[in-house]
Amino acid sequence: MPASGSIKVGMGLWSSLAATLVVEGLIFSAGVYLYLRATRTRDKTGIYAFWGLIAFLVIIYVNNLFGPPPPSVEPIGYVGLAQWLFIAWGYWIDRHRDIAGSTS
Repeated sequence: MPASGSIKVGMGLWSSLAATLVVEGLIFSAGVYLYLRATRTRDKTGIYAFWGLIAFLVIIYVNNLFGPPPPSVEPIGYVGLAQWLFIAWGYWIDRHRDIAGSTS
């Protein structure tokens, strides 16, 4: 096992909040853009559920950056388990969207 701190891998974003925000914001925005280009909405649920998820993810991200740390390990476990709800939310969104260019 290498000595602690002897090997550094990555872009060093942990040392710059501004760089972290720019790079992660660009990656997130690119993902949203690609999903919107690849799909089209079937109904209003496909619009509102999608943008609701995007807003919720941005709120969580901002709170993680600027909010206080968790008071103990227990809330981290609960939040980790609750992340399975994102799968259900994403499935629900996908049920109300079609692949762009499809005729169904």
